[in-house]
Parts: sequence; C-alpha cells; structure tokens
Amino acid sequence: MTYSPALRLTSASRNHPGLLQSISGNNESRPTSSQYWTVLITYRQLPSNLKSKVDWMAGNQGNHWKRASLELRAAGFEPESIAAKNNIVTVAGAYTNAHRCNNRVERISDLLSESIARHGGQGLLVGAPAVSDALTQGSANANYSLVSRDIIADSFEIGHRAHHGEAMVVISGCDKTGAAAMMPLARTNDVGLVIYPGTSSPGCVDFEPWASKGNNLTILDWAEARAAMRAGRISSEEFEEVERNVMPGSGTCGAMFTANTMSTITEAMGMMLPRGASHPADYDAASDIHDDVKAQVEATTQALYTLIEADIRPRDIMNIKGFENAITTAYAMGGSTNMYLHLLAIARDAEVDLTIDHIQQIGERVPLIANLQPHGPYSMVALHELGGVPIVMKELLDNGFLHGDAMTVTGNTLAENLADVASLDDLGTQDLVQPVADPAAQPNNHITVLHGNLAPESCVLKLGGKTLQTGEFRGIAKVFENEPDAMTAIQSGVIVAGDVVVVRNVGPKGGPGMPEMVMLTVELQGRGLGKDVALITDGRFSGVSHGILIGHICPEAAEGGPLAAVLDGDTIVIDPVTRTLNVDIEDDELNQRMAKIGPKDLPNTIPNGSVLRRYALHVSSAHYGCVQ
Repeated sequence: MTYSPALRLTSASRNHPGLLQSISGNNESRPTSSQYWTVLITYRQLPSNLKSKVDWMAGNQGNHWKRASLELRAAGFEPESIAAKNNIVTVAGAYTNAHRCNNRVERISDLLSESIARHGGQGLLVGAPAVSDALTQGSANANYSLVSRDIIADSFEIGHRAHHGEAMVVISGCDKTGAAAMMPLARTNDVGLVIYPGTSSPGCVDFEPWASKGNNLTILDWAEARAAMRAGRISSEEFEEVERNVMPGSGTCGAMFTANTMSTITEAMGMMLPRGASHPADYDAASDIHDDVKAQVEATTQALYTLIEADIRPRDIMNIKGFENAITTAYAMGGSTNMYLHLLAIARDAEVDLTIDHIQQIGERVPLIANLQPHGPYSMVALHELGGVPIVMKELLDNGFLHGDAMTVTGNTLAENLADVASLDDLGTQDLVQPVADPAAQPNNHITVLHGNLAPESCVLKLGGKTLQTGEFRGIAKVFENEPDAMTAIQSGVIVAGDVVVVRNVGPKGGPGMPEMVMLTVELQGRGLGKDVALITDGRFSGVSHGILIGHICPEAAEGGPLAAVLDGDTIVIDPVTRTLNVDIEDDELNQRMAKIGPKDLPNTIPNGSVLRRYALHVSSAHYGCVQ
C-alpha cells in the first residue's frame, strides 16, 4: 500500500508527541492506529496553511528521495518508475567478504531488493562494518568488536534517514550486528523487521572425544582441539582432521554462542519471523545460500507489507512483554552473557525500562531446557531440524513462562504463532529439548548477576548449567593486567587447580572496548582446568566460553573499581547461592588499598582521533549495557 496523508499524519504523530498540539493548538495525545479516523478528521478540518505545515512535518508532500529526479537519473533510476513505487524500503546489512558470518549478506540484500520490487516497492541499500570475533579474539584488534555495535546501529539509522526510507528490513549476522539490527528499528519506530543470514552447518570426525557428538561439531570443538594439541593431549594430525571437518561452510558460530543468542532473542521478542533464528547459512562454502534462507527472504517481504498495512511498528512489539519473552527463551536455551549488554542497549533505544537486575529476576526462574553447545552436545542446526526456536517457546508457553499475547512481526500474537507448533510429546524420543519438568539444569544454574565488594554495581557469573559441588568456589588470586600475560601463565603451567585468574583493565573504558577473554577460557578447557580454575574479569566472554566465569565486573578497574585493589594471593570467594563475589579481606584493608588507586589513563599508543579513544570517553559501564 501507499501511505495516505492521514496515515502519514498518524505515523508522524505517534513518533512526535504533541505534533497535533503544536500545529493546531489541540491537546491531542499521541494517536494510535485505532484513532486513524479521528486524525483524518482533524487533518481535514485544518486550515490550508496548517495543512501545509502538517504535510511538511509528516512527509506528506511526497518522499524526498522519490522526487529528486536529477539525482535519480544520475544514479541510474527512472524517475517515472520510482514515482510509482509504493514504499521506499531501507535494506540494511553489514556485508563483507572477509569472514563467514556476514559474507552472505550481499546475496540476501539482492534477493530482498528483488522481492520488494515484486511487491511494488523500492529497496535502498545501507551498509556498515562487520567485525568477526573469530578473527579478532586474542589480538589487539579485539578492542574494536563491541565498539562496532553502536557504529553499525548508527550507520543503519543514518542511511535510513538520509535516504528517506519509509520502512526497513535489517539483515543481522555476527552478534554485534544481531544487536545493532534491532537498535535503529527501536530508535526510528519505522515499520520493519530483522532477517538472519544463518548459522554455520556442523561437521563430524570419527575419533573421540568428538566422534560421539555425531554431526554436531562447531567452532568450539576446533578451539578446544587446538588447545588440546598445544597441551599434547591430541596429535597435530588429529587437530587438522577436526579443522578440515568442523565447519563446512559459511554462517555464524554454530551453537548457542552470542550470534545465535541474539538471533534467538530477536525471534523470541517477535522482531523476526518464526524459525528464522536457526537456519543454516548455506550447504557448503561453494554453494548458494540455503533454501530456508531464500524462503525467509520472501516471507520477510510479505511480513513487511503486512506490518505496513496494519501499521504495526517496532515499539508495538519491542515492549516489556517482548523483552521478557526474549530473556526467558535465551535463558532456557543457555544464551551468552553478552545478551546482558545487548538487551540493555536495545531497551535503551526502545525506551523500555529494563535493568540488569530485571533481567536477573526474569532469568533466575527459568530452567535450562535446550542441550546446545557450549553446555550440551548439539548444534543450532540440529535444533532447526527439530523445529527451531518455536519448539522451545512452545514448551515455555505451555508451562506459563511466556506472554502469549505479545505482538510479533507476523501480525499475530506469540500464542497464535505457536498454536500449531509440535509439542515435546508430539516429537517423541529426543534429548535436544527437554521438558520444563525435567530440565537439563534447574533455574539459576546458568547466568546469574552477582554483587559484592569486588562488584559494587554488578557482575555476571556464567555456569552454563553446572553447579559448584561445595556451593561456592574459593580460590587464590593470580592477577594479570592484560590478556596476553594471563595466556602466557596458563600455557606455561603457572595456573593450577584452585586458582582464580584475575584479568583487569580490559573493560569498556580500560580495554578500551571490553574485548572477550574467550581464548583464555578455551585454553583452560583444553588443558582440563575448566572445572577447577575460575576466571574473573572486567572484560567479557564469548558465547563459546564455558567454565566458572565472571565477567562485566563493575565498576571496572580502569575506573578505580575494587578489582584494581586485588593482589596476588588474595582469596576470592564466588557464591552463586548468595549471588556474591568478594575478596576475603577486612573492609579496612580494602578501603586502604582503594585509597591508593584511581582512574587509569589510556595508553599513548591509541591515537587521539581513534574511535577507541572516543568510545572510552563516552561509553557507560557494562552495568548499563556499554551504551553511549
């Protein structure tokens, strides 16, 4: 459909409270879709001079891009053809040929543009950088990863507005683009939805400890195989066999790591079509995109036009019910700790009152029911073949964990979407998704928000379904000011069972950019220390990480937080039951140490004009989602 003047007035009024009052003196509140005819009458009754003002504010004088005939011809468009288009749709995606996570975005963009054209619209492409953690982790360039989230969101917002887009389809991908995909939709509240390029297909080998996993090997198995080879636990030939077979094609990291956590959150919130979070990206590296992705492209365009017709907007979906559904589903599936940062950032842009403690309150009641890596044996594609995220959500809805009346981009409620989805009883014998009554892990054994004298604001503990046998972990601190020094200590055998590896000055300001300490966690797992050594940091972790891990410690060390006061040999106490993280010293001793520390300056090696320096200057703590 083409937006009518009255509908445009409704849209503008919904996004600009007080618009009608400012143009006519009326004390009209923000109109909703149900008030369409009231707005239409109001518009018709306005004198001509005020109608002109309304038209200018609401865009009714005609889309500026469509009317720019000189620019259109110069860019290769025919103005007469463009004038007949019913909607200008931003197709936003972070394409690169540099890595597997987003190298299919261009193909999807082209298919979306063709599909939009078949529906009478015009797609306009908007790009952004895409950072792969798989290529940056463990290097100095890992600092750019989290920084890119806001740059991607800003790029999509800028392109959409500058090109006068009327609706939006955003292609996600790696985890930062997964979060960034929803942020401009939340900011603009223009009709739109998200589509996922897909996850990587799994692989298999015929020797243990991997053969028993079947066709479920992911990048986690490769990373731990590499650490095992370095420790002499497998041969170089066995490692090469894993590497050649673990990931046959493109796509994001293939289990419940951060990218799939964010795709799951997007689908569960209602901003992506059902079963859109789990499909494989392709068949192999040389193939075209997967048929399921092609089907999602056409279905996404159809959904977009349904949303336009019904005037259902992102904030009609991205409300507190949508966020609570997303949090619940991510916890039930064993999502990444990065979801805390991204959920808080998306909520800020959607103007939803969500805090880190609210996420904890929702998550702590949810059992872990999906046996996906890193806590279980299965890949995301295995879940897709079973029926995808809707299988998990059906079990949660049937047991009272979800808001069934939440709106989604199908134009239907969540309960309506799930009505015909198979139940676990319908599926028969399988152990990928377990019933709520017999979960893989009881509630509060996955991710927990802790406080204490080392985390006055907060920190995040990841157990991934494991329980601590003694109820707490007490260990001896071995302190490192950066990731490379900690890695050297682990690889040289300095770290032993009972230790707590402390890595500080790697937070959002201290890093800067809050890099992931995943290589350290992989090294600990590969050396058989994952259950006996804890790692605490003001940095963050990858979804691949598992063990006894605490990240996001706030305030961070570089801001003068208590983590900066920890000394080698201190006893660190982690207690999931009381939800505390403490250094076991007297308050007076901690206060004396704190009096000697303060904020830490960035190194001179970071140029004054660098995006990293600007980020460190403006970014909030992880407690608030590292927003700017």
